[in-house]
Amino acid sequence: MKEKAALYSKLKEQNLVPLWLVEQDVLPLRPNPAAIPWLWKWDQLYELAAASGKLVNLEEGGDRRALGLSNPGLNGKPYATETLWMALQWLNGKEIAPPHRHISQASRFIIRSEGSYSTVEGNRIFLERGDYVLNPPMLWHDHGSTNDKHAIWLDALDIPLTNYLNANFFESYHLDQQEITKKMNASVLKHGNGNYRPLWEPSNNEYPPVSVFKWKDTLKALNDLKEADETSPYDDVALEYVNSFNGKAVMKTFGASIQMIRPKVHTKAHRHVSSNVYYVFEGNGYSVIDGVQFNWSEGDFFVIPTWAYHEHCNISEDSDAILFSVNDTPLMQTLDKYREEPYLENDGYQTVREVFKSPL
Repeated sequence: MKEKAALYSKLKEQNLVPLWLVEQDVLPLRPNPAAIPWLWKWDQLYELAAASGKLVNLEEGGDRRALGLSNPGLNGKPYATETLWMALQWLNGKEIAPPHRHISQASRFIIRSEGSYSTVEGNRIFLERGDYVLNPPMLWHDHGSTNDKHAIWLDALDIPLTNYLNANFFESYHLDQQEITKKMNASVLKHGNGNYRPLWEPSNNEYPPVSVFKWKDTLKALNDLKEADETSPYDDVALEYVNSFNGKAVMKTFGASIQMIRPKVHTKAHRHVSSNVYYVFEGNGYSVIDGVQFNWSEGDFFVIPTWAYHEHCNISEDSDAILFSVNDTPLMQTLDKYREEPYLENDGYQTVREVFKSPL
């Protein structure tokens, strides 16, 4: 025993760790995420965002007024999951969030907007409720408003991953606002259809050529799929936002989906090696995540950590529920880490152990 103790002492001195003492930590049998299932209620979020709009100027330590969703399992870090930074951003009327660019891949889903816009590399797009806006890495972008109405949207970035890799770059623009160098809504006019491309454009764009998916087109696609009567047992009527030039996800490190859960539909449970953050665009219902029921309504946000069983239910008898979500599936698939499996007990439906209640 003395010889073994001496061995361990020498290993420690040489900064060596024997695998047999830490095998369960470094090679666990299954994913063990620190992020936990959680739900944020819209009324509370909106109240705090509105207060921030009144009390916090953009010049106070940053150029974006954004409230990051901080998962309670991540020890105070401003991250929704280990790989996803999600935030509620508030823009006051006639306000300009100045141009900057960063290596983190970014996107935003518009919750409210009347007269607000986003400019990416000189192309200005006016934003409407339900639009999904893309921001590939290191492209200049700013936001502004042309009237007295505030705007609010969901930001989604791969900041946790970028920070973990120590790959962060960030730059501020030399002007308060970008010059408009292209026709208004140019990328939508050129590429918004998705089935065609200008003859002179390359066919292998790394990122989608269109800078925004307009809500009217997304809703039509959902309704068309609903009419086709082909659905997923786990997500019902569900679509992924994709790069129409190559069929891949909109970003390399995260993807986004929009799904319609028809009245009284209760999907079956499954789990996968990817985390999801959901925004309830319309409707009322609940999701069961690892046996806990999370009741949601329009405007709420909730997190499904990696490898957590989950199912969704629309409680309405006559109205669709629509959920927008961001996930890190493209990252996991690229790294060949992705895996999924259905819940096989009880015909695919979990037993509810408890109903989630926010401690606030």
